[in-house]
Amino acid sequence: MNSCLVHPYTPDNWVHIAPLLAAWPFKPLARHDRWLAPSLLDFTCERVQGAIGNEAGVTWVAQRENRACGFACFTMLPWDSEQLGVTAARIHYLVAEGSYGEQQQIKRALLEHVLEEAQERSVWHLSVRVDASDLSSLHVLEQAGFITVDGILTFALDLTTHRPNEATHDFKIRLASAADADQAAALARTAYVHDRFHSDPFIDRGRADELHATWLRNSCAGKAADAVVLAEDETGLLGFVTCALQRDTAHLGRMVGTIVLVASAAHARGRGVGFATTMTALEWFRQQGCEIVEVGTQLRNIGASRLYQKCGFRIVGSCISLRHLL
Repeated sequence: MNSCLVHPYTPDNWVHIAPLLAAWPFKPLARHDRWLAPSLLDFTCERVQGAIGNEAGVTWVAQRENRACGFACFTMLPWDSEQLGVTAARIHYLVAEGSYGEQQQIKRALLEHVLEEAQERSVWHLSVRVDASDLSSLHVLEQAGFITVDGILTFALDLTTHRPNEATHDFKIRLASAADADQAAALARTAYVHDRFHSDPFIDRGRADELHATWLRNSCAGKAADAVVLAEDETGLLGFVTCALQRDTAHLGRMVGTIVLVASAAHARGRGVGFATTMTALEWFRQQGCEIVEVGTQLRNIGASRLYQKCGFRIVGSCISLRHLL
């Protein structure tokens, strides 16, 4: 195999990157199987261009015989850095053409530049998420010292054909306001154990707990979510669901919404809190004009997977989260 040359991205490279994306099998939302191929490609190109244009990042292009054969996009993460207490960054794209062996060679060369850049920027915590079928990326990342910290199943539900089941419950459900931030944060602080932050041996439990508390506080304030659905009774908060709109998916002809975080208080388990708040969230998405809602959960969170299947979701994809300490 001929070696490739890696250099920083310039706008002239886009004409060569677009064909790579056309053949790339791991386009965002591709597993939903509901999009026209040209629309999905345009959507993917728009997202990639957004990442390339991010001032907090750098993109490298691998070239062979005067044409692009791969690219990698790297971005600094200010919020994660603040929460983790160390400088954090993320690899958003690691794409290459060719056979498994050719992809490995190209991605290995690209990753070498990513790691050099990360070290120059004093990055300690470098994360990446790739499709579970992207074996060349997974193997190159593992060889470079990345470890697996999370596996995600993605579920989706089509609101145009979904017929909601009326959830009977003995508690109140409403949308949160900024005034609910503290009690939502308190529940979030104790609700999570399976996520990539709690699964990372570098991050201590207290810091991972507080990260989720901050996340919920920001969600109630409208900074990290478009809406938060709360369940409560006379004893206080029982659970929540945070909702976000993927507004750029309107270009696909059907807007997609995402359920980001779901939690129930330990003393409220078995009362149908998760089901009722999720069904209410689906109705909120419907009112916002969404036709598809997706949600992800960890491979080992069997209870969450059963909840989403009960609500009418079906599995549409899987991915792996990895991280490297520099």
